[in-house]
Amino acid sequence: MMNRVATGVLAFAATGALTACSGSGPESFDGIAAISLTGSVGPAETVADQAARSAEIVSRANAIVATALHVEEDGEEIRIDPDCDGTQCRFMIPSTGTALGTFTLADLLDLQTGEGTHRAVLTRHGITLVESRDGIGRPGFRAYGAWTEHGAFSVQTGVRSASDNSPPVALRGALAGGEIVGSQPPASATWLGVMVGTPARGESRDNILQGDATLTYDLESRTLGAEFTSIVDLDLEAPHTVTEVSFAHVPVAGDGTYRRGGDGDFIWGGFDGPGHEETSGVFEREGIVGAFGAKRQAPG
Repeated sequence: MMNRVATGVLAFAATGALTACSGSGPESFDGIAAISLTGSVGPAETVADQAARSAEIVSRANAIVATALHVEEDGEEIRIDPDCDGTQCRFMIPSTGTALGTFTLADLLDLQTGEGTHRAVLTRHGITLVESRDGIGRPGFRAYGAWTEHGAFSVQTGVRSASDNSPPVALRGALAGGEIVGSQPPASATWLGVMVGTPARGESRDNILQGDATLTYDLESRTLGAEFTSIVDLDLEAPHTVTEVSFAHVPVAGDGTYRRGGDGDFIWGGFDGPGHEETSGVFEREGIVGAFGAKRQAPG
């Protein structure tokens, strides 16, 4: 079975060279319903806007983080933890140590290759979210997220195969990264943005989730609090069974990165941009595999 899983994970990592299983997985969610459900507005940017910006962000990027890759085949599920170093995250089969594939920031939300279909869906807290799919008639794989000014974040989920002759493998995970600033914020502040995610297991796995992200840095304790609220299921057009997830007292390192927790229950990210203008990262908690991006708010 592991040989089949390895085939599927390599397919997941090589975004531009793959096909999805035709007819599998949920259809795209209704964009108008998503705007209403999340309290958002119509997209303030086009796909072309984000595609043009993404190449420059990739050239400046110095970090990427990822949740575990959740792999499912023939009713069996395994969790493959990432090995992230600099601008790459590698995934290996736990039992054998066999390398499965490598992600870079360009793989988060690939808008430049011409593969698949893309649409700008909505804007929430100044961030325009984009859905990327393998193409019309191939609804088995989706990425949902955004290229911000200094980074990117996305959830990636669905059923993929390396070719029409290879077996399908269900995959889900989340990634984020960008231009980590290299220092702690100089003052207490709040960053407001968006989280995206999917349930790792259960009947609604592979559905797209969205919520609000509020991250607050306390200069005195040099810790971060993160709250993901108003979480809804865009496919079901209803609140998710878990509507809020939070993390408290997350230590912020001297280089502007932060991390707390372990398998299935953690947050991992950093501050992006030369003036700590943004923050992005990934998390797992309450069965949600998620990513987030947020922008610093003006004091007062």
